[in-house]
Amino acid sequence: MEELLMNAIIFHGTAPHATANKFWYQNLAHSLNDSGITATVADLPKLDQEPLVDTLAKIKEMNFVIDQNTILIGHSAGTNLIFALLEQLTTPVKAVYLIAGYSQPNGMHHTTLKDSYDWETIKRNSNEFYIFNSFNDPFNCNEKQGKILFDHLGGTLILRNDGHFTQKVQPLLTTLLSKYQE
Repeated sequence: MEELLMNAIIFHGTAPHATANKFWYQNLAHSLNDSGITATVADLPKLDQEPLVDTLAKIKEMNFVIDQNTILIGHSAGTNLIFALLEQLTTPVKAVYLIAGYSQPNGMHHTTLKDSYDWETIKRNSNEFYIFNSFNDPFNCNEKQGKILFDHLGGTLILRNDGHFTQKVQPLLTTLLSKYQE
């Protein structure tokens, strides 16, 4: 019987400010790949500038494997994509990491942000949730947004003073992900 390989998909934040090659996304993908987890950063150059349905269609065209061996990692607006994907799944993923995530308006226009979410379906479609938010997030993806997500999803809420988590490396995230390495 063939062993199922673990994979991770990283969804960046709002383009053009956040792209597949900015911040920590590629560093994390390389680290995961080096540890035996196939990791990809979804390249979505119009993320948060086009309707959510168009972005989801582009993700579908990328033919990602999303199954019980998948880890979904989203940053900022990328977390909203994960919610939309989890609403559609029939098999739960291994884990979800929400970095500077939000589900309520934060004062900016976001095409990825839905008016409401099916939280029960989202919660059912991941075995674990890790939620990272900052007290000092300049885009209001702060501890209040993290607490709202935690209230809906449970899991582990991690509150930091790391701004919008745009540093080139995310040591805590990398450490938490190391538990999946072979």
